Amino acid sequence: MKRIFYLFCITVFLAGCHHEPVPLKTADVIYIETNNYHNNQNAVLAYRRYGNGTTEPLPGSPFLTNGAGIANPTQALGPEDADHQIRISEDGHYLLAVNEGSNTIAVFHIEFDGTLTPVPGSPFASGGHNPASIDVRDNYVYVVNKAQAPAGTTSTIKPNYTVFTIDADGALTSVANSTVETTPGTSPSQGLVSYDGKFVFGDDWLGFMDTPAVGTLRSFVRSNNSGKLTPVAGTPYTIPDMGGALGLWQHPYADVLYVGFPVTNKVGVYAINPTSGALTFQTSVAAGLAACWLRNSKNGNQLYVLNSGENTVSMFDTRNASSPVSLGKFTLKQSGQSYTLMGMNFTTSEPFDFEFSSDQKYLYIVNQYTNPTFNLGNYNYLHLVNIKDDGTLDETAEPIQLPVESMYRPIGCAVQRVHVFDAINPKS
Repeated sequence: MKRIFYLFCITVFLAGCHHEPVPLKTADVIYIETNNYHNNQNAVLAYRRYGNGTTEPLPGSPFLTNGAGIANPTQALGPEDADHQIRISEDGHYLLAVNEGSNTIAVFHIEFDGTLTPVPGSPFASGGHNPASIDVRDNYVYVVNKAQAPAGTTSTIKPNYTVFTIDADGALTSVANSTVETTPGTSPSQGLVSYDGKFVFGDDWLGFMDTPAVGTLRSFVRSNNSGKLTPVAGTPYTIPDMGGALGLWQHPYADVLYVGFPVTNKVGVYAINPTSGALTFQTSVAAGLAACWLRNSKNGNQLYVLNSGENTVSMFDTRNASSPVSLGKFTLKQSGQSYTLMGMNFTTSEPFDFEFSSDQKYLYIVNQYTNPTFNLGNYNYLHLVNIKDDGTLDETAEPIQLPVESMYRPIGCAVQRVHVFDAINPKS
């Protein structure tokens, strides 16, 4: 209500000054985290994108998180492998961002124009080591602490899923006895609240590489009263012949969970038991190299999958949620030089996070520089990709080069619709 009143007051004031109505436009603000690993140098970049396709940095950007990102000088597997590093509260008032290198969560108030102001007390302790993923439901915040810092020894530190409350001022408070620990070395990468709010799904990405191997796909029952998580019987699930789970998304109108299988370049389809939250494997479909991050359109008709290893996006028709039908693969611009790792060829620039525009006409895709050789130029990009009527993709504009040097890997993507006031020349 305060925001609505504030907008009303500004509109009335400007209209009075100019003696005519003030045009009020809307724009998307796209938020991306720099992941700068130096102390107190991590920040959130913000870009404003108008309906005509014009995109510009938001005044005041970047906004410091008062924390540090994660360093990965050897480009090791795992530290940046996560989704939902940035999330916006359900009421649209607050933005939350991980400080993976300083074990904190930054919380900002989102002003009416999309600019960010740290809330009192921010950043807040994450309840573990290397927070990598956030999700929000009602006044509860779910944080996944990965416990995998490549610069330190983390093999004995237990990753966890921890619950917080967020109050009316944006402050985070941990829920007593809410932490669920998992196996050291499993590098959990996402916590996803189901659409009905009854469950939370998780992926302990590197569990299949542990000795002995452990399951990598998790399901929890979520308490509406306390926000706490109770593991569903049988989890974590193993994924025979598929490697680890990385990347989760639920179909918006079906009890179906899509899971990225980057080792086998596939997407798994799981049925969600609407009563117990148990997951049952149904089928898998071929995607691209290192298929990870997934998003459905709001109407459920399309599923998009980022193939991080080859700078492509797989496209699927999901009107039948349990049986995705391939619409092909789309190659993003500016892939950069190829390099060989683990006997496979990868592109220097790789897509690692994305979101839909507020009108569902575009995908905003964040690419990271992943080549172990750091002197090839800046391949950290924001792609602005058109979604055509048939659900396939087209990239007409050149991607925006992010002001993030090649030794840092930008993470996260969140979108907020904001109001923009046009300047009007006073009448003489």
